[in-house]
Amino acid sequence: MQRKLTDAKVKNLKPKSKSYKTADGGGLYVLTRTNGTKSFRYDFKLHNKYATITFGQYPSLSLSEARQLHEQAHHDVLKGKDPRAQKDAEKLLAKPFSFYAQEMMSTQDLRPTTAKKKLAKMERHLFKPLDTKPVDLITAIDLLNLLKPIADKGKRETAKDLATYCRQTFNYLLSLQLIQNNPAATISELLPKPKKSVNFAHITDPKDFAKILRGIDTFDGDPSVKLALQLMPLVMLRPYNIRFMKWEYINFEDKLIKIPSNEMKMEREHKIPLAKQAIKILNKAHQLSQKHEYVFLTAFGLRTGKPMSENTLNQAIIRIRDEDTHQPIGRGVMTSHGFRHTASTMLNELGFNADAIELQLAHASKDRIRATYNKAELLEQRTVMMQKWANHLDSIKLEKK
Repeated sequence: MQRKLTDAKVKNLKPKSKSYKTADGGGLYVLTRTNGTKSFRYDFKLHNKYATITFGQYPSLSLSEARQLHEQAHHDVLKGKDPRAQKDAEKLLAKPFSFYAQEMMSTQDLRPTTAKKKLAKMERHLFKPLDTKPVDLITAIDLLNLLKPIADKGKRETAKDLATYCRQTFNYLLSLQLIQNNPAATISELLPKPKKSVNFAHITDPKDFAKILRGIDTFDGDPSVKLALQLMPLVMLRPYNIRFMKWEYINFEDKLIKIPSNEMKMEREHKIPLAKQAIKILNKAHQLSQKHEYVFLTAFGLRTGKPMSENTLNQAIIRIRDEDTHQPIGRGVMTSHGFRHTASTMLNELGFNADAIELQLAHASKDRIRATYNKAELLEQRTVMMQKWANHLDSIKLEKK
């Protein structure tokens, strides 16, 4: 193919009253506009239709580079391929892993709480390291080197979840035909298997539970964390709902918390009657975080407005001191989620209505929900129950030894 231009000729092209073309050969030319900008373009005919592709502007794109792009595009046209499609794909590949991960999530029918948790995990573990490399160059070894250390630290379930998120993201890229294979297709098989799930550690003996409650009352950590721990046994909410509780959910006048359906696991609005002891705790929290959106904010959260992290409550429980040994109780004794199991067990043993307990825990079956909703969610009965429960906790705390 005979070429007509030289670097000097391109450099010396001057703007005119109208944009004009200067041919190089084979359909490649320089378009010089009235403002002086010069673009390398290629006019071609494909499937009996004329089209144009722009490679870039001079001098950012040199004449020799433009010719290389033109030769590849011309080769694609001879094969019946549209070179513009390849250029669009290259633009897409310039976007980072995090972009496609979030695009992938938008195609899934996720509950808001699930989506929030999923995104938080990816932001914490995946986005920063994977965004440093083009998505089509990320390998299985890259992913294994990222996920295996997480599993080796004991977070096997987290590593497994992250492997799933990677596989889903690269499957999305495969669907867009931006990559040829999925590097995360079998990565989960190379990770240590998660340990068999067991019930969240919890206590059912009243005397042992009283020791935990007294330990919380003497907790010397972050004030908001202490208040959150004190409230948990009084409301029996999931740790997530404690962490993301907002002031707008709380009605002090009606002595009620109303959590919207999109924040609940069962996707139903949840009403929690508040005992006097719970109101007292929330009033203390109000003094700390009333200017913010969330109820329980650590010192860091008060500066940033961000709710406490997933592990904050469990780490605080581990640091609660045993009143007999004066040592932290450590792992395996109690978890933040364990308060729900403890409350459920003890309330049933105390003879309270099983339907009221299940509704308070917000995990009653749909059939049971339909029956009890006809009775106004047993709210009046649950209000009495939660006040008696709070009084019972106060009494067992006083029964030392």
